[in-house]
Amino acid sequence: MYLNSTAELLIFGGDERLVLNVHGVNKYGCSPIPDDAILSFSSSTATTISTQSFTVADNLRMRLGQANFSEKIHAQAITRQKAEWRELIGLESDTRLIFSPSGTDLHGLVANQMAPNTLIIMMEGNETGSGVEAALAQSSGIEVVSVALRFADGLPRAISEIDTEVVTLVQQGMEQQRDVLLVLIDQSKTGMIAPSPNCAIQLKSRYAAQFNVLVDACQFRLSATTLKAYLQHDFMIALTGSKFLAAPSFSAILIVSPTIVFLTELEAVNFGLMLRMEVALSEYRQFCILTDTQIQTIISEFGDAIQHYLNESPHFECLKTPTLQRENSTWDCLPTIFPFVLLRDNQPLSRAETLACYQQLPQQNLRCQIGQPVMCGDEKSALRLCLSSRLIVEAAKSEQHRRDMIQNALRVLATLVELLK
Repeated sequence: MYLNSTAELLIFGGDERLVLNVHGVNKYGCSPIPDDAILSFSSSTATTISTQSFTVADNLRMRLGQANFSEKIHAQAITRQKAEWRELIGLESDTRLIFSPSGTDLHGLVANQMAPNTLIIMMEGNETGSGVEAALAQSSGIEVVSVALRFADGLPRAISEIDTEVVTLVQQGMEQQRDVLLVLIDQSKTGMIAPSPNCAIQLKSRYAAQFNVLVDACQFRLSATTLKAYLQHDFMIALTGSKFLAAPSFSAILIVSPTIVFLTELEAVNFGLMLRMEVALSEYRQFCILTDTQIQTIISEFGDAIQHYLNESPHFECLKTPTLQRENSTWDCLPTIFPFVLLRDNQPLSRAETLACYQQLPQQNLRCQIGQPVMCGDEKSALRLCLSSRLIVEAAKSEQHRRDMIQNALRVLATLVELLK
């Protein structure tokens, strides 16, 4: 079987979002060819592959090609990848992992397992993904209800208020003798967790088999400790390698506890997904070498510098986001997404103006990328400066590397200021 080039395979097996435009980049502005010159703080959306990661993908393609590539060889590679994920995260050997091109696809896959009259409660689409609600609602008879995370002015709702609304909706579903699926988001596009994990745990304890939880952790901004804690409560978990881990877009994993009956068709042969998953594994493997103390120090120093710059500048307004609340606090209690609103004459830019600034960034003298604009309420559109595992691994090499990373991020913000002027 003929294997396409590595660059071609990295955009194979997804959907139209991976199609390259005349400039050789996909919908997210990323190329399948390494571009180490671009400063990438865009991991909440997507990241261009690094030279090192491209080599990882290329080596796998070459090895499989030399082994007379076949469906059997593909299956063996996927089995190996799943075993490595279990080992790195610390999962039991019978924990089920299901690979899929995207997080949106995983939501649809889970919805297809639900009874026809299931009530699905999700958090608002602005904070999750544009296609998530449609994916959840595609099965006949399923009703999807969305819970707002922010007010019309962009301010976040209190987590207690969100919890109360979720509990009310679940109770209504139970009174109607329906199964309920709650999609808990950890973390949203602007770095929120909702509803609170404790709320979901209490509901699961009360309603047992009638109530299921899917943790939308597609940003992968959580530690192995947090991930395993969710599994202990029989929550399903959706992850992707293309956000915090900075692997190419379209590499998703559903983690299912062995106690959950989950019926799926056999996973399709997908050469592109296999290569993208290999990159995600490589990025996660390097991140797992670091200690919690190293990671926390890097995130704290970066966060302090960015928040100070945003607060002191008249051109930015930090988007208010609740503090991350976790029982077992490790590095993932610290924010790695820093959302902000652009200001001109003390007034927020319109959605169109914000988008225009975002689109012009890669064409500036300082070529850079940040997270796509996110609608927050009815009025504000926020951009996002993000830390990825790749940036943290690089910063861990030395104190100078940490300073360089922070300085590069501040240069990106300064470039935005020039665009505003």
